[in-house]
Amino acid sequence: MNKAIIGFVKTDFKDKILYRIKLDEFNKMAKALGYEVVDEIIQTNSKIDSSYVFGKGKIEELKFLINEYEIDNLLIYNVLSSMQKINLEDYLNVKVLDRYDLILEIFELNAGDSISKLQIELARIERMIPYIRKRASILYFRDRPGPRSLGEYAYHKTIAQLTSRKKRIKEKLEKYRLFKKIQREKRKELNIPIVALCGFYGAGKTTLFNALTNLNKEVKGIPFTTLSSKNYLIKREGKSLIIMDTIGFAFDIDPLIIKSFEVTLEDLKEANLNLLILDASDEEIVFKEKIKTNLDILRKLEIEDKKIIPVLNKTDLIDKEDLINKIQITKDYFVNEGIYISAYYKYNLDILIRKILNFIS
Repeated sequence: MNKAIIGFVKTDFKDKILYRIKLDEFNKMAKALGYEVVDEIIQTNSKIDSSYVFGKGKIEELKFLINEYEIDNLLIYNVLSSMQKINLEDYLNVKVLDRYDLILEIFELNAGDSISKLQIELARIERMIPYIRKRASILYFRDRPGPRSLGEYAYHKTIAQLTSRKKRIKEKLEKYRLFKKIQREKRKELNIPIVALCGFYGAGKTTLFNALTNLNKEVKGIPFTTLSSKNYLIKREGKSLIIMDTIGFAFDIDPLIIKSFEVTLEDLKEANLNLLILDASDEEIVFKEKIKTNLDILRKLEIEDKKIIPVLNKTDLIDKEDLINKIQITKDYFVNEGIYISAYYKYNLDILIRKILNFIS
């Protein structure tokens, strides 16, 4: 296994719980990718250091731990600038990955179709170009002024290749976008509504998809197992509709990743109804923060609040008092009244179907 240390700079002095939840999720992703997490370094500071992320004392502590435990990787929850990443790599002499990098590694682990792979590659190129430019500015421009070296020519060639590849990927994704648009228009002509299942990874979207469609799509128990939308036509009470399982959300997803996956996320925008699946077993503070994050992503996709219905899943894991509290919380955030279910035990699915049919009729 690749030994790793996880690092995090916390700038919210009042946050005593949420940062720990986020770090636990980050740990889960790291372990799913085969990293052996040896230790954690957490620093609370009013701002993130622009050069090394951490303050000088923590950097020295990191250097000691890396040498002591023969660490290969530094995994940092905070998203790094190119300069921060380069400084850490050069000073600590380890591979440095931030949250953006780790999410893309998870995506690559689960990617099974060409469109997902193209979107992942696009997201990588978006980060690689500024990184390579910053590296080159240090190697060839700042330290070696004068006529161009062979290394500088290689740098320009690499940037040109990446830029060209980025353009080709965007062209392919645009063709796919137009293909999907034609598909959606045909469905509209047939008057077949689309119901999208959205929400955080791990909330039970795929379990619900299986329960509604009687399929057996694999539930792996690791983050982001669904990267491309999966559709299935069902018929209930004489009405045909398409159930769509979509890519999962997470805390603090970088806007560049959202932008790179806009072809997939467009499915949510074009759906007639979005069922926002919420894990009712989450602690209250996490439950609220996930609602806020979900709604923030959906609103950035220009999805109207009236097209969103909250679905509280995993209610078999909580008591009646907790359930009543969670239902009340949803009333503070959503226009439409929510519904509580257990996708695993198929509890209240008949009521959910009725609610869907009433909405789309």
